[in-house]
Amino acid sequence: MFNTGALHHRNFRMLWIATLLSSTARWADLVVAGWLTLVLTDSPLMVGIVTGCKMAGYLLAPMMGVLADRMDRRKLLIMASLISSGVTLTMLVLLLTDTLNIGHLIILSLISSLTWALDHPTRQAFIPDLVGKDDLTNAVAMNAVATEMTVVIGPAFGGLLIPAFGMSGAYGLIALIYLLDLGALLRLKHAKHPIEQAPPRKHEPPLKSLVAGFHYAWSHQTVFVLLMIACMLNFFVAPYRYSFLPLFSRYVLDVGPTGYGMLTATAGLGALTAGLLVVSLGNFKRRGLFVVVGGLLWPTTLFMFALSDSYYLSLGIIFFAGLAQAITWTLIATLILSNTAPEMRGRVMGLRTGVVISLPFGNLFAGAVAESFGVQMALGAYGICAAALMVLVILKVPALRKLQ
Repeated sequence: MFNTGALHHRNFRMLWIATLLSSTARWADLVVAGWLTLVLTDSPLMVGIVTGCKMAGYLLAPMMGVLADRMDRRKLLIMASLISSGVTLTMLVLLLTDTLNIGHLIILSLISSLTWALDHPTRQAFIPDLVGKDDLTNAVAMNAVATEMTVVIGPAFGGLLIPAFGMSGAYGLIALIYLLDLGALLRLKHAKHPIEQAPPRKHEPPLKSLVAGFHYAWSHQTVFVLLMIACMLNFFVAPYRYSFLPLFSRYVLDVGPTGYGMLTATAGLGALTAGLLVVSLGNFKRRGLFVVVGGLLWPTTLFMFALSDSYYLSLGIIFFAGLAQAITWTLIATLILSNTAPEMRGRVMGLRTGVVISLPFGNLFAGAVAESFGVQMALGAYGICAAALMVLVILKVPALRKLQ
């Protein structure tokens, strides 16, 4: 039985719908851009560079978290949505006029990365302003489920758009989704249930607010450990969707864009299954144990995927990779938010967004290793490193398994 009490609040319902739309569009765009880069350059290294540029803005995410604690969050979200729509429409025009080159793709990727860094912590910090205290836990969980499910479902959607509509059609639909997101944000009204908190003083220097956010995360073990796990998994495991799958589809499994779309869709089905499971369990205990299990299962499935030369076996394995990914990301986000003081949520979620900066470095390094030693060797090595580091964290922080 699903607990959806937070959706009874109109403002949160609008934000939740907008989150589903914007996050789906962003991750779909990342996948389409990866395949487009491969078509333009036929270079695994360039795939890693472009996907890395898509996330380079995460370097500024901690500062964006400061903005989310100091400015009108609704206006910040609308601004980010407008820029994302503009970038996607520019891509569409360049494709339709047959003038797109790799330089355009890199520049537009860098611009869009800034909107990612602003949007994510702002949306997370906005949630407590939109629901009453009684529904805050449910709202946090539902938003985390929506966000983290689309981390896998969005790429699945993007992978299916390419064979179905071509590159231009894919970007046309992604632009439409961004415009729908903008429409949902414009329907948001002033918050009716602001959570009582002590926000940063308006005249406090931004740098001081930023340092306070770092100090808070460093001094709270639960938040710090979860951020470190997210950073590690983003570097070693998350690149499978954006750097490795297009390479496996083309060079190992030889299934082209249609097979690539099916692989991403199957991972998305695993994520959907995991999301429904988490929501149905409600505010369950031992969420830390699920983080541990998911954090070990995810790299293990990718190591198995690296060994497979069979397309159908690979489909089965990637389903469980998507399942483990969605469980891990959803519960990490939920545990961070539920263990963070209200006045620090913007900055802490800025840090959570900021650790995603390890993903573009992981993508870049993955492309370089794959080009030098082969795709299967690269993904296998990534899986082994991630599993080993996860075991080390479990041994060093046994309390992780007991987090509620």
